[in-house]
Amino acid sequence: MTPTADKRGWNFEFPTQLGITHSRYEVTDGALRFQSDDAFGGSEDVRWDSVQGGGTAAMAGMGGRGGPDLPNWVPAQLEWLILSRTEGGGKPFMRVLPQGADREAIVAAVQQRLGSRWIGARLQLKEARQQLGITSGTWSTLKVAGIVVAVMGLLAVLIVLFALLLHPVITVPAGFALGIWMCRKALLGLRDGIAVANTPTARASSAALGLVELEGRAVTDAPVLAGITGRSCVWWDIAVHVWYDEGSGDGEWRQVAARHGGTIGVVELEDDSGKVPVWLAGAIMLLDSRVWDSRKDPLPEPGTALLDEIGFSWGSNRHIRVTETCVAANQTLYVLGTLDERRNVREPSEASAIERGLLMWRTGQWRRALVSAVPGPARIVVAVLIGYLDMVSKIGTGGERPWRPELAVPPAMAPTSLLVWQGRDGRPFVVSNQPESAALAALRKRSLWTFGFGTVVLCFTLYQLVELLWGK
Repeated sequence: MTPTADKRGWNFEFPTQLGITHSRYEVTDGALRFQSDDAFGGSEDVRWDSVQGGGTAAMAGMGGRGGPDLPNWVPAQLEWLILSRTEGGGKPFMRVLPQGADREAIVAAVQQRLGSRWIGARLQLKEARQQLGITSGTWSTLKVAGIVVAVMGLLAVLIVLFALLLHPVITVPAGFALGIWMCRKALLGLRDGIAVANTPTARASSAALGLVELEGRAVTDAPVLAGITGRSCVWWDIAVHVWYDEGSGDGEWRQVAARHGGTIGVVELEDDSGKVPVWLAGAIMLLDSRVWDSRKDPLPEPGTALLDEIGFSWGSNRHIRVTETCVAANQTLYVLGTLDERRNVREPSEASAIERGLLMWRTGQWRRALVSAVPGPARIVVAVLIGYLDMVSKIGTGGERPWRPELAVPPAMAPTSLLVWQGRDGRPFVVSNQPESAALAALRKRSLWTFGFGTVVLCFTLYQLVELLWGK
């Protein structure tokens, strides 16, 4: 959770299986006000004179040290503010609390208002319910069982639909579309490689508007220390993989954890002539990665401490591989993109329907939209199913850097200020911390692999089409 405070209350956000939820506590003389954009509602005002008793209840979450990362919306611990009411056995108030200093401030403010009616903090959930006289009838065993049955039924329907989608009538058009898209993407990558080779390097202060090639130092006002090497960075990402061998000799690497630091939306590029911001949305990132193998390599001290903290000790019997990707502070950065004034940069509202759909998919906003679109009684079932599928598919990746909607918003600047961005007309946009020759080789290699995969998809789809038309 990432809380912020103001003079009247406390705003905070926390991840859920439906995306980021924004909430606010406000303590006034007459009531406690809670506001939230949760898909299931939850905004409510509670008058202090209607409160019989209150406290906070805590419960351990799933996962923990030594286990694979779960999705970032699965917390290691949960804490709620619980208030029971005097008026006609009214429904109790139970809402999640933020972490950190704002949690302490909210609890202190509520405790001061309740006085002797306060029963304590961080009680076990069952104990808190008992002391406040709250029954768990809302979530009875029968209701929970009904939700589980409904989720399993919906999952079975999805499996049947998926099987139907594998019919050649569906897969042939989809295969041609995917193959053509991959080949086109590869050709655009080769085009970008030609642009890299033919565009001369300009200076930040004198580059002309349009397609530019810049080379300079990556600078930031808020450097962070990389998780493995401990070097000063603009941002960093690491992934931890463990080798799993089932005994048959066919083992595989499985990601079990990830961590990140720094802000990746904008990077400042500085050369001897000046400085220019680079908005990274849509960029092809060609970054060096460092890899350590526990059977071959010693790990830097910061990395050893980090792995010990998350429960994957470097000196254990496990075969571990760690990868760190970062843009180091003052590291040479090469950029090929469009230099333009801020007023000419495309706003999110100008995006096409396809682009908006892709943004909703990348950020997970489609989940909230889907749940809000289904009838009320079915919302909890759909939300649980989404959470279950997300849990199964993202084990080991919970600590990865989330793609947030803010990354699609251009930086706040004066209208005539200059920045480098993707451009409007499909121009190349490449960012690399490798030398130009290495970046060019990496771009060409990736494009050729993409073209090869696209060709394979097209050939297999053509075979399917022949089988469909002239098969047995």
